[in-house]
Amino acid sequence: MASEADIKAMVSQILNSLTSRDKSSPAVSEAQSKVELFAVPNPVNRGAYDDMMKATPARIGEWRAGPRPTTASLLRFRADHAGAMDAVFTDVSVELTTQQGLFCVQSAAPDRAAFLMDPNAGTRFTPETARQLGEHCTHGAQTQIIVADGLSSAAIEANLADVLPALTQGLKRNNLSIGTNIFVKFGRVRIMDEVAAILGCDVAILLIGERPGLVTNESLSCYLTYKGHPGIAESSRTVLSNIYRDGTAPVEAGAYIADIAKKIIENRTSGMGLKL
Repeated sequence: MASEADIKAMVSQILNSLTSRDKSSPAVSEAQSKVELFAVPNPVNRGAYDDMMKATPARIGEWRAGPRPTTASLLRFRADHAGAMDAVFTDVSVELTTQQGLFCVQSAAPDRAAFLMDPNAGTRFTPETARQLGEHCTHGAQTQIIVADGLSSAAIEANLADVLPALTQGLKRNNLSIGTNIFVKFGRVRIMDEVAAILGCDVAILLIGERPGLVTNESLSCYLTYKGHPGIAESSRTVLSNIYRDGTAPVEAGAYIADIAKKIIENRTSGMGLKL
């Protein structure tokens, strides 16, 4: 699976080639790794554009050729869209889950098509999988880490190796016991409630790939609940999102999540009831 950085690097090379041949094509900015393009001809206030482009990865300064996007803009869009599709339809590698020592299971979704077409299939386990979790995983831990691919395997591949060690170290530093780390293939957010009910943990911590977009396909989210169970209110979830290299740094996020878990334990609540 090509990473987001690899895809954008290839597009950057193509764009450089295009701009060297076609003066009407947008130029590549100094941050070529992000393929930030500026294509507005003769802008009244270029400085304002530059300030906005430094503040956000959103598509600013695009242009058109008649009713259509320029070649460079279209190539950028197609590359970002391809990266998003790749993140949804590619599995997290066995090498990564093995390296991180995760106990791997699968939701009740029998395959990716069912997972994408029936959101509820990714929120529960089959009776056999529930039994496996109960037999092989630690019961009654203060914290339980769950990793799920969600809608972006790329987010797991890009961030887990940094987030998980920092999170684990932070939980240990806070003197919180940790259950068996679990990976759920074809998992949705509410799968954490099933795990919490089966293993009886105090705080369930879910790391899950966010829905990919045209800005990034590597963004990770973390959900935390206190005494989670199937049917728990969505307002009971504490959420930290946008975890990736251009958002919340993965290592910093891991340490911060550990501190949130400690506050949840101390206050015996999560979500709207928790004051951070």
